[in-house]
Amino acid sequence: MYKAKQLSILIIPMFFCMMITTNTIAQNLKEGLQNTAQISEGKKNLKRDSAELIAFKSKIHKFNNHFGKKNSHLANKLKADIVSDMIREVSQSKDKSDQARREIAQSSAEIRTDNRELRRDRKDSRRSHKDRKDDKKDMARDRANKRDDKRDRRDDVRDFEAQIHRFERQTHILKTLRIYNFSFNANSMVANKANKLLLNEFLHTLEADLAATKIELQEDKKERREDRRERRDDKQERKERKRRR
Repeated sequence: MYKAKQLSILIIPMFFCMMITTNTIAQNLKEGLQNTAQISEGKKNLKRDSAELIAFKSKIHKFNNHFGKKNSHLANKLKADIVSDMIREVSQSKDKSDQARREIAQSSAEIRTDNRELRRDRKDSRRSHKDRKDDKKDMARDRANKRDDKRDRRDDVRDFEAQIHRFERQTHILKTLRIYNFSFNANSMVANKANKLLLNEFLHTLEADLAATKIELQEDKKERREDRRERRDDKQERKERKRRR
């Protein structure tokens, strides 16, 4: 009975360590796939958004010419074409907002993995009186990984908030402009100028969105490098644990 109790005391911690290790490996694999998918999506969005921004700028430039000449027929015809582009852009902006929300959830999952690693480091340190130097090294490494992941999550929250703001402004501008027709009589000039400003504001949101896509792509590449380093560290840590047993 005593031996069975001693055996259970040894087996149960080993079982939980195996579970934590399995979860960590699965999470690392998931993070690697997510990084690859996000970078691929970011490159695709960057190429598409760049082309669409050039086309949108050209249409705004032509509209401004018609507006300056007070040609209501051509101005409204082009405005209708621009509104079609706006509908597409608002839909894409909604997709980007949803993706930004998912990236916050992914970052939170990475922090939970870091917390599990740190709990295991503390347990290893309490159980073993040997290799204190290795235990301290593992703890310092996992704390650094957690700091990186917390910073990445702050970046993701900031990106999400900025994306939501652009989406809401774009939605408001689209709602206003799709029902407005430009007419160049004395009574409509104030409203004309206000709605012309909205067209140009929408253009600025597209420029801001493209700039954000470039920044986010660089952040994703940086996260991929950090996650690769974390996976190498985890692999090395597992080897060290096996050696200490």
